[in-house]
Amino acid sequence: MKKYLLFTLVILVFASCKPTKENRLKEIGELEKLTLKEAKAISPQRADSLLVMYDSYITDFPKDSNSTLILFKAADICINMKYCDRAIAYLDRLVSDFPDSKMVEVAYFKMGEAYEKACNNIDKAKEAYKTFVEEYPNSPLANDAEVMYQMLDMPDEMEMIRQFEAKNAETPTTEK
Repeated sequence: MKKYLLFTLVILVFASCKPTKENRLKEIGELEKLTLKEAKAISPQRADSLLVMYDSYITDFPKDSNSTLILFKAADICINMKYCDRAIAYLDRLVSDFPDSKMVEVAYFKMGEAYEKACNNIDKAKEAYKTFVEEYPNSPLANDAEVMYQMLDMPDEMEMIRQFEAKNAETPTTEK
């Protein structure tokens, strides 16, 4: 009887130590709230802590539907931190592991942003935006991708402003 009681106690201790999916998501959510509260600039330590939590969740629950959003969030943090290769790797994994997810379309769009902002690779960014427009011409993001593509060709911000003003001057308004 003592062996049975001891065995049951050991099982309960080990079972209570293994974090559940819900507990992990709660921990991630709490750290995200703290991070967003101080959203002026995410610290490298906070970003790395979040990425560790994301990686752990994805490793433990690789096919869970929450993993698509976590992969996307991880890529977004990597873009903001200028972790080029990691951002692309998260987006690639989202696309390959969850090809039927609604997030795939957005991940392809985000590739352009990753190449532009994290990798400073304008050619790859243009290629990503162009491919997005070709693959998803009816997407709500297609127009944004087209604009981003065009902006990458502009030499400076003043040129963008001049073109924007010229386009607005050509557009008739209903106001009188």
